[in-house]
Amino acid sequence: MEFKVNMNKMKKMDAELIIWDLDGTLIDSKRDIAYAVNTTLARIDHPPLSNELIYEYVGNGVRPLIEKAVLATGGGNSLETAISHFQEIYLAHLLDTTVLFEGIAGVLEHFKGKKMAVASNKPYRYVEKILEGLGVARYFVSVKGGDSVPEKKPHPLMLEEIMREAGAAPAEAVFIGDSAVDMQTGKNANVRTVGVIYGFRPESEIRESAPDIIVAAPHELKGVIA
Repeated sequence: MEFKVNMNKMKKMDAELIIWDLDGTLIDSKRDIAYAVNTTLARIDHPPLSNELIYEYVGNGVRPLIEKAVLATGGGNSLETAISHFQEIYLAHLLDTTVLFEGIAGVLEHFKGKKMAVASNKPYRYVEKILEGLGVARYFVSVKGGDSVPEKKPHPLMLEEIMREAGAAPAEAVFIGDSAVDMQTGKNANVRTVGVIYGFRPESEIRESAPDIIVAAPHELKGVIA
């Protein structure tokens, strides 16, 4: 079933702090991730996976991604070696095809008067390099990767640390993401959530995770956050 977003039924959220997920929300990085996964599999003599299947594995960090890829291609005792290969390959290729989603640059500029941050399960060095490479690092007062704090999303610690650094209470923050993990993270941190259905995860996943607001395209964010 195809769902339609009715913008007329959406209420605007007042927010002093906007926290963004990275992959599937700010950036379309899936082809670079798939390349790094399949190059990793080739190095450990495993067969490749379809890009579409790899995209389903994205969102919980490097280890779960590679664990799933290795298991899906035969398993074995090569996980740690595979993770090491992936880290090397992805760092060298993370900006080959990765871009901001269409309209995101304008949204970031629109909200530049607010405090903004990034919360990603991707390791911090990758997040930092991508934001710098795409020319948008200047918009964010705080950037957290999956290794920036002891717990990854959906644990609330990443958002709690961002709010502490930004001097914002949960009631003043909004978390924008493209997955059920993101929506659960926001709820765990008592932060309002915006689910985007232009990202990597199925639309049904976003709807079932019951965010406060759903948007179908980046430009719609301007109309739902005040």
